[in-house]
Parts: sequence; C-alpha cells; structure tokens
Amino acid sequence: MKNQASQKHGRILAVLFVMMLLLPAPLWLLLAPVMDNANHENRTLASFPTTDTSIEEWPAAFEDWLNDNAPFRNEFMSLNGRLNWTVGTLDSSDVLLGKDHWLFLKDVSDSKSISDYQGLTAYTEAELADFTDTLSTLQNRLAEYGTRLVVVIAPAKEGVYSQYMPDSIPVVSRPTRVQALAGELIGAGVPLVWPQQTLIDLSAERQVYYKYDTHWNEVGAYQAVTQAEALLGHNLTPLEECEVTVSREQKALTDLANVSAVWTLCQDDLYYSVDAPRAEQISCTPDGYRMHWQGTGEESLLMLRDSFGEMMAPFLCAGYDQSVVLHTAAVTVDVINEEMDGLPDVIVLEAAERYSDNLLGQGKLLLAWLDELEEN
Repeated sequence: MKNQASQKHGRILAVLFVMMLLLPAPLWLLLAPVMDNANHENRTLASFPTTDTSIEEWPAAFEDWLNDNAPFRNEFMSLNGRLNWTVGTLDSSDVLLGKDHWLFLKDVSDSKSISDYQGLTAYTEAELADFTDTLSTLQNRLAEYGTRLVVVIAPAKEGVYSQYMPDSIPVVSRPTRVQALAGELIGAGVPLVWPQQTLIDLSAERQVYYKYDTHWNEVGAYQAVTQAEALLGHNLTPLEECEVTVSREQKALTDLANVSAVWTLCQDDLYYSVDAPRAEQISCTPDGYRMHWQGTGEESLLMLRDSFGEMMAPFLCAGYDQSVVLHTAAVTVDVINEEMDGLPDVIVLEAAERYSDNLLGQGKLLLAWLDELEEN
C-alpha cells in the first residue's frame, strides 16, 4: 500500500511539474492583450536566433531570447521586486537602493558611479595633462575663427544627493577624479560648467534630480544652462525667478526603477517643469542622435552631448537661430560635416560625470574636424 501511495504521489507531482512548464504558454496567448507587455528596461530585448546564428552560439542566444520573452516575465519580475522592496532590499546588479528609497546606479560595464563617488578612481597626471592640452588647444583654435567653446560636466546624482547614499558606501578619498579634472581645466582657462556644489545647495530648496532615475530634471538642467550661457555672455532669467510647476502631462523618469523591476512601486516622483524660453525642435532622427532646433537668437550652435544633454537642449538652444545637437554615441567627423556647413558661433561639449572620459574624445574629434576644414 505504501508503494502504491508513493507512486501515486509521485505521478501527481510529475503532472503538476509538467503543467507548470506547459500552461504559461497557452495562458499567455489568452491573457497577453491585458497583461504588461512593455519593455521597461533601457535596452533592446534579445531576439530569436536567426539562421545566421552558428550552432555553437545558438543555445546561448535561445536562452537570452527565452529570458527576455518568457510569458508573464514583467509580472514575475515586478512581484520579485515588490517582495525585495518590502524587506528593504533590491535584487539588482545595476541599481543600489539608498535611504528613503532613493535609487543610484552601481558600477556597471561602462560606468564606475559608486567608485567615482567614493573616490576610488583617479586620473593620472598624464591623463589630466592630456585633457587640459586638448581642450585648451581646441578653445584657442576655435577662437581664431570667432567660435566660442563651453564645456559642461553633469555631476553624478550620487554626489549631489549623498545624504541618501547607504552608510555601507563610505567616502574614501577626495577630491574625486572629476573634481580634480575640473580644477585642472578651470586652472588652464577652459570655460567649464561643473555645477556640483550649486546643485547641492539648490537641492535643499528644490528637487534637481529624479528620485528613481540617473538624470537631472528640468530644474537641474536649466541651472546648468544658465551657467553655461553666463560664460558665453548671455544672461538668462535666474532659476529663482522662474516659475517651477508640476507637469500633469509628463511623468518623472524612472530608468533605475525600470532596470531593477520596481517600476510599479516608484510612482511618487514628480516631473517639474521650468517656465523658461525653449527652442522648437524642427527635426530629430528616430534614435534621437541628431536634432535640429530653432530659437530666437542670431547665432548658431553645435552641441555634442550624452543623455544629460537632452534635458538641456530646449533651454540651451532657445537663444540661437539654428542649433545642431548630436549624441556622442554616433558622432564622427563625417556626421558633423553632414550636419554643419562650417563652424558655428558657439560649441558646447557636455558629458556626464561617469562619462567624463568622453570629453577628451569630443575634443580630439573637433580638432580633427578643424584640420579637415582648414585643408579644404
């Protein structure tokens, strides 16, 4: 009798196991229209292996596709995120849970945000000299043609909102590598906007970065624009004289919440809108890497940017007749030549703190463009 009962129990478990494997697919076909099908992550989900996929690569490619397209994926990820959130943890290799549920970016493949904040990274003297030599040379050569240069480094959220960083992430050394870089560039006479302390002070009165996103909001971006324009001799309306309202049409950005699967829990942040002049976007490529703006001024502008520059662009371009804004992920000398008839009146180089290395590449790229213009 025991053997029969044991066999029956085993068959039941086997049937249940098979049902767990097979039922999600037909259930998904039935329920998919009313389920969460959105891609909440800041990446392209894996596609099904094609005929071009080699036999050796096929198993890994199929596993990536299955992981990204499994039935009820968002629901299970959200449930896991909610359970972790409830006990004060976050199951994410990319996102750090701070105090009061503020989210920060961890050290990931192309970023060392936490290490930068702690002061565990540093530029060598040779690297700092390369930065200053390159950007100083660029500034001087542009000035020969009447073009003015401004460099903007967007501070990392970790440094601006350090009061929300976990106690387990201590500051080890100061200055940080970008604080040191900023000091060198300013000392060399490079027109630099490095608004870390300004944003720290401002954050006591207004929110300047998103709670669940890596980026600054319109308040932080506008403050950086006013400082950049001041270096160019343009006095914009100070932020304290601008009306800042909560936009009902737009939602606060939540890239960190999306990556860590807690997007359903992070709905309390607000989109703050600054009432200040904005340029009109007259064209934009589908990937957002090439933008053209129309403002009310007489001068022309070229901006090389990363994701932080997107929030700056409408305010920055407002005072220029024609502006070209290019994302550095896809900019080359050929791209600049396609977009520009010649040198503009103003060039703005922008890079986030964690991507400060890109400023060196931007500077050398523009020097190569100048060389080509002079040859022709």
